[in-house]
Amino acid sequence: MFDIIMKICILLVMTFMTGLLVYTIFSRDSNYLLERLKRGHSVVKRKSILDDLLEVIKPFTVANMKNSKNTGSIKQMLIQLGLPANENDIMDFENRRMLRLIIVLMVSTVFTFIVLPFLDAGKDAGSIKLMLGTVFICLPSFMAYKSPTWNLNAKIKKKEKAFDKFFPDAIDLLCVCVEAGLSIDSAIERVGREFTNFSPDVGAEFNRIAKDILSGVSKQDALRGLSERVHNKDIQSFVAIIIQADKMGASISTSLAISADSLRTKRKQRLEALVSSASTKMTIPLVLFLLPATFAVILTPAIIQVVESLGKMNGFK
Repeated sequence: MFDIIMKICILLVMTFMTGLLVYTIFSRDSNYLLERLKRGHSVVKRKSILDDLLEVIKPFTVANMKNSKNTGSIKQMLIQLGLPANENDIMDFENRRMLRLIIVLMVSTVFTFIVLPFLDAGKDAGSIKLMLGTVFICLPSFMAYKSPTWNLNAKIKKKEKAFDKFFPDAIDLLCVCVEAGLSIDSAIERVGREFTNFSPDVGAEFNRIAKDILSGVSKQDALRGLSERVHNKDIQSFVAIIIQADKMGASISTSLAISADSLRTKRKQRLEALVSSASTKMTIPLVLFLLPATFAVILTPAIIQVVESLGKMNGFK
């Protein structure tokens, strides 16, 4: 009975994959012509099979997004990384994730039903094979669906760590540039150019502020955009100080100097906290790894002597 179900499942999966590929390949030219008619005389890059597959599964993605509550979180993550985050971008992200899920689900299903018949599970073969099949299919599918969001979260954490480490240095350089006679806009552009190779994340954000100001966005909105993309209290306080100084007509260089001094103090305090907590964090490795080895080296000769002495007392040589 299990072999019959396995063969039916393999047949259904292979039929679906073959039909999807055939439909995609034969519908490529019509999609390309329609795209050219829509774009007019502009040059249209010919689509790949991957793009056509994304178009095929788009209805499934739309249906999935209607019942999904993760759209807002995905938009927020894209904004924090400085990526476009309109509805089409979120749709493209979800569409690619759905395609990855379908491919991994198909491959893992075929692999499972090919490998399971060769496993000898003894008396409870049916239940064990069913459990293993569920694990082999569900675990890769879950990883394929969640890995894009995990990747975005990892990039966001990396960006936040870069700002924690290098943002005080960037404000120091910004203060020096303003005190040297540059305007705040030119100083921001200079910091972005200098930090491009030193810290790409910090440099990219300062470059974006400079481009936003050049494109017509007000300085206050450009700075607020930085605080929205990077969730950091130091950045929020810096943006608030600069916006307040700009509104009140106060000296920008004085405000920058105060902000730079505050950021340096906070970074020093964070480093001191890390140093003070190092001894506490080293306690567990010491207890688990170093102390047992030390006790073994010290006590082994004494234990050997005690055993030999007890043996002699009992008449053993």
